Amino acid sequence: MTSTIGVKLIDWPATRYVISEKDFPLETWLVIQSGKGNQLGQVTRRLKEFKDTQLPKELPRVLRQANQIDIKAFVANKGLAESSKPQVRALIAQNHLNMKLIDIVFPLDRSYVLITFSAEERVDFRQLLKDLAILFKTRIELKQLNSREEAKVFGGIGPCGRPLCCSSFLGEFPTVSIKMLKNQSLSLNSGKNLGYCGRLLCCLQYEDDFYSESKKKFPDFGSIVMTDKGPARVLSINIFDESLKVILEDKQTILTYPLEEVTIGK
Repeated sequence: MTSTIGVKLIDWPATRYVISEKDFPLETWLVIQSGKGNQLGQVTRRLKEFKDTQLPKELPRVLRQANQIDIKAFVANKGLAESSKPQVRALIAQNHLNMKLIDIVFPLDRSYVLITFSAEERVDFRQLLKDLAILFKTRIELKQLNSREEAKVFGGIGPCGRPLCCSSFLGEFPTVSIKMLKNQSLSLNSGKNLGYCGRLLCCLQYEDDFYSESKKKFPDFGSIVMTDKGPARVLSINIFDESLKVILEDKQTILTYPLEEVTIGK
């Protein structure tokens, strides 16, 4: 068993599970140690026990509770990042690169700088990398983000009226497929099922298991069932009131039956 707490890593937008031996109060500021330098984070979920098999192999760890020196370092790094954005954009333009700067982030010790960008195609940024190294005088890490990752950085309000899942609590992007749309009888052509990133809503996977299990009790669309009026073909189903709509063999009469009142087959 491993004890973890949920921590929002500042400027790395995601709530991550972090290994800890102490249960810190909510909203406590912590210095988090990871493979990419020390970062500032804030507790969002209390200590919880997880089986080792339920967690990724590598998790950030709590180094210590943050102090005023850490807070000042974070504020200074944030100011440097913001003031450097015009210069970075100028270097991008100077190198004639078709890419959009998203963010600049420093770890607390400024051991490197992470520069994220978006681009429609693969970008050859070798010369830009040299120019950035001269500007920042530290190790440069350039990371191209896809549309989902970009939405995660900027955040926003979803159609449910709450902050986007990806920018508020999702640590990893879930797998969302067209099959989930079909399970929930939703249309792929409807823009309502797409997020700000232009991809299928992450929340489609939250109820997919419920729909998949519920549909196992129903016959397939187009299959033949036996009703009190004779054989009929299934047109649609309603898993919430456990009913289905059928059309009789005369191809004109459409009726709705409770699932328990029909049997599969002629």
